[in-house]
Amino acid sequence: MENKCIIRKSRAKLAQDSCVPEKSAFRLSIAHLHGLHPELHLRLPKKESNHCRELKCCYSASIDGFSALNFHGRCDFKGPCVVVAYTAAGFKFGAFNPEGYRSTDDYYDTFDAFLFYWKESGSGGEEPPVVLPKVGGSGAAIFDYARGGPQFGADGLLIGPPLSPVMGVFTGPDASAGVGDLRQAKSRLGLSYAKREDGKESIFGDVGKATLAEVQVFCSPQIASLY
Repeated sequence: MENKCIIRKSRAKLAQDSCVPEKSAFRLSIAHLHGLHPELHLRLPKKESNHCRELKCCYSASIDGFSALNFHGRCDFKGPCVVVAYTAAGFKFGAFNPEGYRSTDDYYDTFDAFLFYWKESGSGGEEPPVVLPKVGGSGAAIFDYARGGPQFGADGLLIGPPLSPVMGVFTGPDASAGVGDLRQAKSRLGLSYAKREDGKESIFGDVGKATLAEVQVFCSPQIASLY
């Protein structure tokens, strides 16, 4: 059944959707993503700057499965994409991948990738997300392991990393061995992506690891058609 999560236009803030049962999903226009990071528009075709364009949820772990194979089956060759996730405790965070996924067992160099998270608000409202840009040069900004989930930097943000070492493009006779579980995530900031504005060295705050309740990946069908 086709996933119906869609990110729609919203300049002021993140709105709520009903895609994830008992949890809010995310709706972002391409224009809002431009606001998150000034370089983002350089990674999208000019025609995609039309505010009526929609970013479609091509993968939702709670529906499609938490295996890294499920993730790649839904996300490979879809072009640049946005990853948004919830921890089991309700913390919301995400990342932008300007290169997309292709299960190459390789990494990509870019300054255009970034992480982001939402601060907890005691006022009942939701503040704009905080962006954590790439630091330490453009090298190894994104890892694209066929048996792993989204990975940003060697240690910046790993969602469902491979459970066994990746030895290169050839993964052996059993490519399903050591497949990552996207319920598991870890983060260390400062070397590949900037630390949080409160100085904490994990996107999750005081802890370096987290259990995730949902992972969603959004892409543009118009961009995906070019791949």
